[in-house]
Amino acid sequence: MSKITLKTIASQLNVSNNTVSKALRGMPGVSEEMREKIIQLAQEMGYKKNVPNVGSNNSSAISISLICRKSFFDEPTFWSHVLYGIWNFSGQNNISIRTVPIDPSDENDALNMSVITGVPSHGYIVIGTIHDELLKKIISTKTPTVVVDYYSNDVDCDYINSANDSGIYKSVKYLWQNNHNRIGFINNKEGAYTFNQRYKAFLKYMEFFKLPVDERFIWHDAVYVDTQYYIQKVKALRHLSNFPTAWVCVNDNTALAFYNALKEIGIKVPDEISIIGFDNISSIYEPFLTTIDVPQKAMGERAMQQLLYRIKHPDEPFLNIQMNTTLIERSSVKNLNDCKKKD
Repeated sequence: MSKITLKTIASQLNVSNNTVSKALRGMPGVSEEMREKIIQLAQEMGYKKNVPNVGSNNSSAISISLICRKSFFDEPTFWSHVLYGIWNFSGQNNISIRTVPIDPSDENDALNMSVITGVPSHGYIVIGTIHDELLKKIISTKTPTVVVDYYSNDVDCDYINSANDSGIYKSVKYLWQNNHNRIGFINNKEGAYTFNQRYKAFLKYMEFFKLPVDERFIWHDAVYVDTQYYIQKVKALRHLSNFPTAWVCVNDNTALAFYNALKEIGIKVPDEISIIGFDNISSIYEPFLTTIDVPQKAMGERAMQQLLYRIKHPDEPFLNIQMNTTLIERSSVKNLNDCKKKD
């Protein structure tokens, strides 16, 4: 039987060799429908990409598959920096990166695994929240895998996350030091892993600082751009005597949406309500948002470093790495003691 080549597959589908090459490497410039056809045909025909030995000294011999939700490639704030860290590291080290976009609505579809495993890879990097069932299938391939910005107790592999717990500690402590005793928390309807971790940390550190928690001021179903949600919430609850003087928001996008809603109904930040965000993506906006900085680019680079280590040391213990976070003081938090001094 003759050897199956790119040209063989291309001629069957009446496309160019370059189109087949792009599809099999996960590169842009090929429709998802055509990519699936090419991968399926390559598997049926028994096409095998020549994969050099990982143990060689030439780092260009290493090829990695990057798996994440499709929307991450168009997101200009958080994920773009994580992805830049991955691509920057791979470019400096001559590592081939193949991207595998996943639709969250059908993550457990069998087609996803055929796309992921359609081209041989030395390792996988999984970015962001993923269904555990799909992650388990990825791990079952015995291919070295590093997961970024997600964690599962049920799946053993290497994880890279921001230090969500200590970031929320810094947020609550900062508000407490600025004499805020009534603090609310705004979560997000998206329900990402990091958001849940930040909420749990908020409850823990409110108790640590002996601050009261009122469930009426814990909002879990917020939506980034829906200012009407925040307007309705504030109007319905602000008459209460214990309405928070400060709010911890699960991320900067949520904090900015909340700020815009407050501005629309004439409530001044920070004069009347203080806000603190998380992720440090909002430095270009007004007000200059006090937030927790997450080293997004460094997370991507560290994930690549760990994956290379895992490829060479498959039997070493798995690591759960927490990248440190930093409080960035800007002008969205007011010290309530200053108000008392003026009075």
